[in-house]
Amino acid sequence: MNVAIRRAQPSDIDVCARINYEAFKEISDRHQFPTDFPTLEFSTEIIGLAIESPVFFGIVAEIEGAVVGCGFMDERNPIRGIGPVTVDRTFQGRGTGREIMKALLERGQDARGIRLVQESFNMASLSLYASVGFEVKEPFVLMEGKFHSQPPYGFEVRPLASEDVGECAALCKKLYRCDRTSDIEYALNFFSPWVACKQGRIVAYTCAVSALSHSVAETEADMQALLLGAAASNSEAQVSFHLPMRYASLFRWCLQEGLRALKPMAVMAVGEYQQPHGCYFPSFAY
Repeated sequence: MNVAIRRAQPSDIDVCARINYEAFKEISDRHQFPTDFPTLEFSTEIIGLAIESPVFFGIVAEIEGAVVGCGFMDERNPIRGIGPVTVDRTFQGRGTGREIMKALLERGQDARGIRLVQESFNMASLSLYASVGFEVKEPFVLMEGKFHSQPPYGFEVRPLASEDVGECAALCKKLYRCDRTSDIEYALNFFSPWVACKQGRIVAYTCAVSALSHSVAETEADMQALLLGAAASNSEAQVSFHLPMRYASLFRWCLQEGLRALKPMAVMAVGEYQQPHGCYFPSFAY
């Protein structure tokens, strides 16, 4: 079975969105965990964005001219992020996913490092990623729910403005040792980013209180203030984020606040990786 890899085109959006939606749904349903792509429409939105955006590299796998899989790489930063990578259910377990990963790794061979987020219950993807060189670096859980408490005193939590980008980027580089300026700028156009300030200085920010985006804070207390303040802007909406398990006290606080841990996940990486300082929540990509 010959697998041909080529660059994804806008005409591939619908078939890739279907493959992505069905693949995530099948593995999640089998293990009784929520899927990251709950509807075909949401899958189409994300895949369309990845294929049409100049800062993402997308490929498809074809067998006898039919698209049977796809994969994407976020190239906005010196550290690349892979995902999602999915294969049509009919062709899983036949090496298609490996060919997609090999092509993405070849594309990113000059990057300082490459990271991805993996659902820890998915043994097939864990084995695939490990076999091509990835190592588990940060176990975490997907949290979701509504907070019981109101924002604490002593913090100003407000929407992130364009003039905050430099300070937020510097905070990320200091704590996470990774430049994510482009992610912050992107969030200004497509998400609802927030900052938490203390004594006139930004001590935490989030590109969105969502698993799609990352969040950074100097301390766990700063992250708590940021989350509560951002959530208070829309008390009816549920928040979701990825919480690294090494923040044990923050995990307990989230549970006491009424949030639920929905599923286990992990950041995997090849190349450069440094353990973050402060408090860091990874995005869907890393």
